[in-house]
Amino acid sequence: MIKNLLTYFAVFWTGCMLCSCQKGELVLESEELARIAFKTYTAVSADVKKVMVDGKIANSDKSNFIFMRNKDADSSLIVAYDGKDHVVLEQRLPIKPGLNTFGVHSKSPIDPSLVVGENPLGDDVPSIPGVMQVKILNYNKTISPKGEPIRLAVYQGKPVFDESWGMDLVKYDETPILITDLISDKIPEKFLKLAADPIFPAKAQVLDKDSKPIFVDGQKVYLFFYFTVDIGIVYLPQKESDTPLDVDGVSEIGGIGYSLDNIWLKK
Repeated sequence: MIKNLLTYFAVFWTGCMLCSCQKGELVLESEELARIAFKTYTAVSADVKKVMVDGKIANSDKSNFIFMRNKDADSSLIVAYDGKDHVVLEQRLPIKPGLNTFGVHSKSPIDPSLVVGENPLGDDVPSIPGVMQVKILNYNKTISPKGEPIRLAVYQGKPVFDESWGMDLVKYDETPILITDLISDKIPEKFLKLAADPIFPAKAQVLDKDSKPIFVDGQKVYLFFYFTVDIGIVYLPQKESDTPLDVDGVSEIGGIGYSLDNIWLKK
C-alpha cells in the first residue's frame, strides 16, 4: 500500500513538473528580452530618463531601457520622458530582440521634442578645410507672409581699401556666387558650400520662389551669414530686422538686414 502511494506521488510530481516546464516554455516563446537606447547626432546627449513600451515601464540600466517584447508584434509604442517627467518622444518603432539603438533629433529648431529619424546632418559628410557646409531653414513670416519658399542669391564679400575712410570696406561682385534651391521650414537634401570668412562673411539677397527680389516696406531684404560651422543647419526665426549696416560696420546695406546666426544642429 505504501509502495503504491509513493509510486502515485512520484507520477503526480513528475506530471506537475512537466506541465510547469511546458507553461514556462510557452511564455519564453511569446516574449523575448529587448533593450532600447537613444543617441543624438550632436555632442549633446538625449535627456531620456524613463521609457514606457506599450504602456509598460521599461527597467532602466544607465542609458539602456530593458523590457520583454512580444515576439508577434511588428512594432511597439515608445513613450520617453525627460528628467522632469515630460513626454519628449512618442513614436511607434520597430523593435527586434537584443539592443535597439535609435538616432534622435529635435523635431525642428522651434520644437524641442524628439523624433527618431535619419541624421539631418548626414552620416558620411566629410569636413572641408576653409568651407562651411550648411542647410538653411526659414521661419520668418515677415519676409514670407504666406509661408512660401524663398531662394537666396549669395554674395561673398571681399575687402577693398577706401581712401576716404582710410580702411578696408566690403565689396561684392554684381553676380552672386550662387542662387540656392528653394528654402522653407523643411530640411533640404543638399548642403550649401560657403567659404568660412569670419571678417567678411557672405550675405544673401532674399528672392521669391521665382528668383525675383522680395521687398519689405519697399526695401530689398538681405541675410548676413553671421555663423561659423563646419557642417550644420541654421535657421532664420521670426524677428525684427537686426542688422543696420553691412559687414564692415560702415557701409549701408541698401535694404533691410537680418543676421542669420541661429544654429540648430552642427557637427
